[in-house]
Amino acid sequence: YDQFTEYVEDRRRSPRGDVLTGLATATYPDGSTPEAKDVALIAANLFAAGQETTVRLLSFALQMLGDRPDLQQRVRDDRALIPNFIEETLRIESPLRGQFRMARRRTKLAGVDIPAGASVLLLPGAANRDPRFFENPYEFDVDRPNARKHLGFGFGIHTCAGAPLARAEGRVTLNRLLDRTSEIRISEAAHGPAGDRHYEYLPTYLFRGLTNLNVEFTPAA
Repeated sequence: YDQFTEYVEDRRRSPRGDVLTGLATATYPDGSTPEAKDVALIAANLFAAGQETTVRLLSFALQMLGDRPDLQQRVRDDRALIPNFIEETLRIESPLRGQFRMARRRTKLAGVDIPAGASVLLLPGAANRDPRFFENPYEFDVDRPNARKHLGFGFGIHTCAGAPLARAEGRVTLNRLLDRTSEIRISEAAHGPAGDRHYEYLPTYLFRGLTNLNVEFTPAA
């Protein structure tokens, strides 16, 4: 965070037309200015989260296209499917594995007593597979009408501020990849044959992501 504190102080001395300047020059409702180190905490988390989740989204999208040639061909033939393809990828392979929340008061959830002040780990991936909300929740369905109702970007006041940017990056990247290739394949040498793939995932309870993804491309004619 020391590096970001320096960035914040620099933007306060010499404002620029960027996001960091907006954070650095923001004030509290009473007009007072936050400490640079406090702004740095927000800035570091904002920039790191935007990189981390978008990378995971794109890797899972490529994995899905490489593992499902039939689906890949549908998306190639009808690019209008890309937005819903991205939403369904976020639903079934959410880059965010868990989020901590603190119970402000004593409550009961699913028969479990939760005392005030207790830390609770929320798992959006479980909610994204709720059969009461999503029909055939374990199936990847690019035509799913309510795919965008997933919790991959959070909900309410905790909705990810960068969600529109992540969606736009996903759309642009996938369109460019499909434009420049005629086929995307998962490397069998690295991950095994179709039907018996082997993938390794990040050893963390906060983010869900592949440690690596080896793909092969056939250039477009």
